[in-house]
Amino acid sequence: METNHNEIIKQIENNNNILLYKQDLYKTYTNLKKQYQSIYISTPKKGKVAFQQILNKTSNKKDTKNKTISQIIEDIKQNTKHTKTIIYINNFEQLTRRELENYKELIQQENIQFIANINEDKEFIDNQLLDNFIILNKEEYQNNRSQSININNTILLLLSFLILLLFLRIQLSPLRYIISGLWFTLLMYRTIYYLTK
Repeated sequence: METNHNEIIKQIENNNNILLYKQDLYKTYTNLKKQYQSIYISTPKKGKVAFQQILNKTSNKKDTKNKTISQIIEDIKQNTKHTKTIIYINNFEQLTRRELENYKELIQQENIQFIANINEDKEFIDNQLLDNFIILNKEEYQNNRSQSININNTILLLLSFLILLLFLRIQLSPLRYIISGLWFTLLMYRTIYYLTK
């Protein structure tokens, strides 16, 4: 179901960050980019490149090569003090611990708002960060994600249990000496390999 752009505009006017679920974020960006200073980022995995994109959009200075991410973020904060800036981030579920703190810092800025889109049902890196967002298609988001994540956990538990049974079966048979010998040999080989590398 396509998200209503009027609802997005309403949330932007209320200074809320917006979280979408499996939506065409680029289409939303192209429809709304003329109304606000806007930047589209296809994935948070872009790292420093994403922050350079944001800075380039908020400043006339294009030289960011010798700056650290922290310096770039400070420049972004200065440049957006008096201008509402909307940052569109697609595939938000790909956010990693490496970029997490940087996005947390930007999300606290008064004139910066995020419109993020989650496309895959996988565990999010920091659910507390999502508390800063209004989820527009909340019912669909909660139903689909909770089912997918629960199924993954069940499958992992089942596989772990089967591996335990297999391990116990091997340990109760004469094969255990061979398995133990192979395991010890592998560990010794790996240790010697790293020492001689």
